[in-house]
Amino acid sequence: MLYKHIVLLIDKRELSADKHSMNPESLYRHIGALIRERRKKVDPPLTQDKLAKRVGMSRAALANIETGRQNVFVHQLYAFAEALELMPEAFLLPMKRDPLTPETSELEFSDDLKPRQKEQIARLLFGATNEPQRKKGGSQ
Repeated sequence: MLYKHIVLLIDKRELSADKHSMNPESLYRHIGALIRERRKKVDPPLTQDKLAKRVGMSRAALANIETGRQNVFVHQLYAFAEALELMPEAFLLPMKRDPLTPETSELEFSDDLKPRQKEQIARLLFGATNEPQRKKGGSQ
């Protein structure tokens, strides 16, 4: 019975791995704001028109990207990174948590398991990085 339950958990984990906790609208607003800020800070500062020409798009498209109204393609991130002297990954927000490593509380366990057994199974399935966080100031 426990083996069947673990297999179901693994299947559930694979299905939920496709979900991303990031709100796409906030991500594109963040990217646009970063492009706008960096465009103004490079020496010499770039106008929208000059930056748009460097990355091969219209000034209107750049204006829409800077306000988050238009999505950015990956190849455009590389062009912006080169033009603004950044690394491409500088445009991305850090993930809140690894979507492939769910918290122990997200797992479905049999009711007859003790909390310690649940933690051990979670570590077995998802590695030692899923250990519960210890409170600051407490004994460790």
